[in-house]
Amino acid sequence: MNELFASALLVEDEPNLASTLLIALRKLRIPVRHASTLKEARAALKAENCEFILLDRALPDGDGLQLCQGLRKTGFAGAILVLTASGMIEDRVLGLNAGADDYLPKPFSWEELEARIRALARRRLGFSLAASVTDKAMKNGTVSAAPITTPQLWQMDPDRLRVHGPRGWVELTVLEYKLASRLILAGGAIVTRDELLKDVWGFTLLPKTRTVDHFLGRLRRHFERNPETPDYFLTVRGAGYRFNLEGLKIRGANELGDVRGGLGG
Repeated sequence: MNELFASALLVEDEPNLASTLLIALRKLRIPVRHASTLKEARAALKAENCEFILLDRALPDGDGLQLCQGLRKTGFAGAILVLTASGMIEDRVLGLNAGADDYLPKPFSWEELEARIRALARRRLGFSLAASVTDKAMKNGTVSAAPITTPQLWQMDPDRLRVHGPRGWVELTVLEYKLASRLILAGGAIVTRDELLKDVWGFTLLPKTRTVDHFLGRLRRHFERNPETPDYFLTVRGAGYRFNLEGLKIRGANELGDVRGGLGG
């Protein structure tokens, strides 16, 4: 099995760049197919799914983020790395909000692209979270990290990027899993927006963005009985976010007053 990804799709219309990227991915021993348009990409994914998509934004028949967003809505859990000619932070945030796992502006070096692909593979396989999941869960006794015969509520499986919620196992994207893990492992403590942007998304300069609220909404749709009035993944007005292990029983008035609006960030 490939230590990175067992299958990939390159979506790039510029012939010379596409040729170079195909060679580069094959040097990493990643089996890769190529599509030049959104239509071709959708057809390729319908014929055979993949674990990794290297996606250009500027395509002849539309914005690559349309594909990214559509895939996430249908439950695609593979890694998506977006390539773009724009390096502005607003565009990066837009890409992440559309469901991309990483965002690389052109021009880029092969060394940086390879490093980002390897980082995505580590995240997908849970290498970056497995140690902290095991240590912290054993200390606070709230979560079991290792798969067991009878899954426990809020058990995390970093190898498969999934969490066992009230309705059973839910497979998540890399960023959804990182956000859920960060909040669950906090053991009920409030985690600020800035801490999440640094720990989950890797921001060093903190933009004004609703990225956290956007992804929290996705977790609520996965796990809550009613995403509009969540019991577990809560917003604490003016302070941050927290995970409520006991559900509705111990929610506070400050959370009940602002579970929808986020922090306005």
